[in-house]
Amino acid sequence: MRSHLAALLLAAFATSPLHGCGGDAPPAVTPRKETAPAWADVFDKTPDLYAVIRPKALRRDGVYGAFFSALVRAAQARGIARGDTMVQAAEGAEEIIVGLDKGLDAALVLRGVPASLDPEKITDAEGRSLFRPRADRSKVVEYELLDRREADAGALFVLPDRTWVGALGDALLRARQAFASPVNRPAPQLEPDALAAVRVAGPLVHVLDGHPTFGVLAKKLTSATFSLRPGKGGLVVALAYEDADATAWAEMQAKRIVDELSKKSTAETGADLAWLKDAKIAYEGTVVFVRVAVPPRLLEELPRASGADLGL
Repeated sequence: MRSHLAALLLAAFATSPLHGCGGDAPPAVTPRKETAPAWADVFDKTPDLYAVIRPKALRRDGVYGAFFSALVRAAQARGIARGDTMVQAAEGAEEIIVGLDKGLDAALVLRGVPASLDPEKITDAEGRSLFRPRADRSKVVEYELLDRREADAGALFVLPDRTWVGALGDALLRARQAFASPVNRPAPQLEPDALAAVRVAGPLVHVLDGHPTFGVLAKKLTSATFSLRPGKGGLVVALAYEDADATAWAEMQAKRIVDELSKKSTAETGADLAWLKDAKIAYEGTVVFVRVAVPPRLLEELPRASGADLGL
């Protein structure tokens, strides 16, 4: 009986409108494409402090090529860079991206890390291994610091496209969730043609509100972006304000401040700021732009400067 029933069902299926000679073929089923994990998922918005450094572009630049080397030397001298292999990862990357938000929320992204580098072989200044992979089956391999003495040591994630993401605090929680189930957030955009750029917004943009010199520029300030342009493009500072009146006021104050600083002696400011006399200041819409050619020697000295040297 069962064999007869099966034969009848097969015959009915074969002669149905979907499969008969005169019927239309069923629509093709397109396989669902799985979303790949992306570094931008570590951020849920543009961080209050967002910086992008492009090491390879910096090293190739004829004017500022020595600047990145000076930064690396300063990082090594101050113990910020953990060993030569970590320095190789940073120097060889296409981009270094840093994002910081209030509270404990920080991420460091290295894009285009040299393929020859292995996170398990990254060592500190004494040659000791820094990372080990966590024993799980996540889509993205997570490495934890071997030295767990710090309560908030963070973790390192290695994405398939030679991208390393270091995350701490809230960023670490976001990274674990997003890399396991990618959400495809858009990457924050910041001066794509700059050698290096830093954007400050939110509460951080008002840290100098009470400063005797720069405090007047903070009124109704929403963000400040500093970008180093290739070649003779120099430094461009973009100060964005809430409205046109605040912008016009800030332009006037910026011209006054720059003029006064360029005329002060080195003894007064702690640095020779005569080069500021060539700064061009103007506003477009609600953004005040300050454009100035920065002496390469100043950039080489900048990594060694303190807040007092900068008049802060």
